[in-house]
Amino acid sequence: MLKPCIRIVCLLAVSLMATPALSQDISGWSDKTICRLAEATPDNVEYQAESKSRGLSCGGSATQESSRSSLKVERALAGIDIENDPNVDFFKPPLKPYPTEELYTWGFMWRIADFNNDGLADVIYIGTMHLSNSSIQCTYQVCSDQQIDNGNKPQPALYLGGVDGKLHYSPDLLIDNRDNKGMALGRQLLIADYNNDKVLDIYIADHGVGKPDGYRDSYYLSQSNGTWLESSNTHLSHENFKVYDHGGATGDIDNDGDMDVVITTMGSGLQCLMNDGTGFLKKRKCGGSFAFALELADMDDDGDLDAIVGGHEYNPHSNMLTGIHWNNGRGNFSKNNTTRLPQHKKKWGTIPEVSAWDLDNDGDMDIVYSRVGESYKGAAIQIIENLGNKKFKDHGIIPLVSAAGWIDGIRFRDLDKDGDIDVYLSSDTREVSGTVVINNGNFDFSLIMPPESYELYELYDGLDDFVYTSTPKALTAEAQSIEDELADFEAQLEAELAEAPAVAIAKRKEKVAAAKAKRIAEEAAQQVIEDELAAFEAELAAELAE
Repeated sequence: MLKPCIRIVCLLAVSLMATPALSQDISGWSDKTICRLAEATPDNVEYQAESKSRGLSCGGSATQESSRSSLKVERALAGIDIENDPNVDFFKPPLKPYPTEELYTWGFMWRIADFNNDGLADVIYIGTMHLSNSSIQCTYQVCSDQQIDNGNKPQPALYLGGVDGKLHYSPDLLIDNRDNKGMALGRQLLIADYNNDKVLDIYIADHGVGKPDGYRDSYYLSQSNGTWLESSNTHLSHENFKVYDHGGATGDIDNDGDMDVVITTMGSGLQCLMNDGTGFLKKRKCGGSFAFALELADMDDDGDLDAIVGGHEYNPHSNMLTGIHWNNGRGNFSKNNTTRLPQHKKKWGTIPEVSAWDLDNDGDMDIVYSRVGESYKGAAIQIIENLGNKKFKDHGIIPLVSAAGWIDGIRFRDLDKDGDIDVYLSSDTREVSGTVVINNGNFDFSLIMPPESYELYELYDGLDDFVYTSTPKALTAEAQSIEDELADFEAQLEAELAEAPAVAIAKRKEKVAAAKAKRIAEEAAQQVIEDELAAFEAELAAELAE
């Protein structure tokens, strides 16, 4: 595989490769899925056309109304519908593009979306403030509110796609006029159109550092001049409320046509921020339970969004549910109306993230949990099939090979172009980020780790470990070799893109098959070692018994 590449970019306008927002084939999606998306996004021409071409009667459109209206939508839009929008092109952005390493010390998280409605994919990053510099001296375990308040806290980093095929760092578009501006530890990026102006907005759940009561969040609303203004003081009922919101999700939980926010708290259930239709969010308790991971999805096909949760299974006293809190239809998630899902607390008993999508094209939402061992060691996923009627089947654990970082993002795309949805996993470590779980059908999956997985999607990475300057420098022999290798790769890529789509897809499938074969061979070799070890242990036990 390629070594990381070097490019010269401007100090204040780093340019990374970007691609236009393109459609993908949705003809293989189930009628239920098409109806759900057509009802939830009535302005999406592709979903409406597909619904019409199939002759579907989806029960009416999702009329956008204020929360104060008595009108209700039949199918609620969820944040995962926005995050996995097939009309927005998908690629692997760099882990730490300039200037994110200067802004954040760790915990780099990103989302791809078309923020300015120009048909081009954009990227936004969040992370954790530096805890040791001239403005602050504390640790992740011990850091007071006063220390965080006094520290230099970073802003999100927004990169807009341009017609030149590059992403441009655009810090001037995110405006934070708070005296105490910035974020301590941005843990969740909740992207949705909160103020109903047809432009995506940004809610950042910030659980803080060094203490269990969290920190205050940040809320950027789009403005008519093309910027996003931090609007906590005008559009949150409690502008400086602090909770440990490790988990968060967005969706229309009361089916009134606008996007609400749901966040986890430390030990006291869920908090719901209810949208009045203008982007003003009113905070209230809404049931639930103590959780670290949270996603909103319609798990029982009744038109409203349910809360999938998870957390620490190791501690018998934590009382964290691995399961679903069912929505009562009014945006409340009773702790007494739940379905428990299988746990794996013996080895993989911590759940930092969860998401959901239809993995078998049967019209209902299946579940993918991100899992780690104690002290966040290792990484794995758990896939759970939705059988309907609130029944679920656990398809077990898929551990990531030699994983050195936990999974902070679970996304869904048809990466091998075979008509079903695959799983893309992101992390802030290179060894894990970009892992793909290929869907072979019938809940049979193949794990493809980096760098083999790079063949499955556009790769705009490898810029993380270099200093960017606007002045060209003489390259070392090793750097020149990397540049030459990059040039060969780009020439090969252009040649492949020039081929007929069927040929390009066939080549991609050949590469996937080769990666699968390599992984199977590695697993077989590992099994031989395990069999030899088992035989040795049996022999040793027999000798000890004599």
